[in-house]
Amino acid sequence: MGFLKIKNILVIAFILTSSLCIAQSEDGFEYERNSMHVMMIRHLNQKFDDIIEDVFLKMPFPQRFNNHDLGVKTVSFAESEGDQSNNIASFISQVNLGKKMIAKWFDRDKTTGSFDVELIKSRGFYNATHNQKEIARSTARGMTLIEDAGENLISKTFLLISDIRYKSKGSVSWFIKGMLNAYFGNIKGLQDAMQSIGGFKVIITSYLFQLDWNEEIAYEFYTKYYTENGNADADKVKAFVSDNELFTMKYVGKTESESSEVNFASSKDPKALLVKVSTRTLDLNIAQLQHQYADFRIKAPILTTEPISADVGKKEDINENSRFEVLERVLNDDGKIVYERVGIVKPKKGKIKDNRFMSAEDESSEASFEVTEFEKISGKEILPGMFIREIR
Repeated sequence: MGFLKIKNILVIAFILTSSLCIAQSEDGFEYERNSMHVMMIRHLNQKFDDIIEDVFLKMPFPQRFNNHDLGVKTVSFAESEGDQSNNIASFISQVNLGKKMIAKWFDRDKTTGSFDVELIKSRGFYNATHNQKEIARSTARGMTLIEDAGENLISKTFLLISDIRYKSKGSVSWFIKGMLNAYFGNIKGLQDAMQSIGGFKVIITSYLFQLDWNEEIAYEFYTKYYTENGNADADKVKAFVSDNELFTMKYVGKTESESSEVNFASSKDPKALLVKVSTRTLDLNIAQLQHQYADFRIKAPILTTEPISADVGKKEDINENSRFEVLERVLNDDGKIVYERVGIVKPKKGKIKDNRFMSAEDESSEASFEVTEFEKISGKEILPGMFIREIR
């Protein structure tokens, strides 16, 4: 059943107004970002897994995603070798992770079972006053706002689970000892241990899952479960708690990256080195997944037009051969927000920003760039406030 056909539905406070407002991003532009929860696989009985977990927890959350953190950061499986996609899918089903994603989106109160839409409002681009809410409830545009949120926000919710491993050229026992010394600050022990390692690499396999959310699921949620007064709607609260089937996640795909070889001996801060190498390897996985899966690709605002520039770079695995569509956000004839392509651009040679984690510490010349500069290949006039999105 389409939303425009729904009668007497509890149109939640989210159905606000046809007016757009600014939802501030880190760049000061309004746009909807994908949401993501990140986790890692913790291997049972692996001697330095505590260190890997601690490194993972110190890694910064990817900048251009909304952090849809559910609290739990690690998961372990009895069978931890080989492809982990089936294990992860089983875990998602067992803990009903899709429902937890929805509960997070709608700020579910664990005590009363009530929902609200404050998180959706803060991540979206809608605004309202008390008087506007009642007007919007009866308008077609009011109804399409739900659809916009579903398509542009909730349906772009992801789970990224990574399997992080370290590999050494030298003795495994010495590598473990060296990692322990590095992490806990035993410099003399570190120097002794690293002499026999001869370099190490970080290998990360990342698995991507996406929340299932469409008109039918949304309709069932709004009519059967949504309540802003859980104390009065006990049946809806109970129904949501007992539902173990409606909210699911689908497997999108996986990718694996291996860092270049790193030598501890030259590092003044081995702990920071572990975090840097691991973060960069995970960022590369995210970039590769964005190359492969359109729904996972990020948008970035165009900041200037002479030259054309945006705050993206090597962290997103951009190079001279990358191509981006330029998008303009418009309202279509149905009053729905859509993104229309107005042109295609490519990065300028020698003008790609090195925005990888801790690139300034590497004294990379491109780390000083504020933005990446682009040149137009085709299309109409490009204006500030439009967006770029990579195409493949």
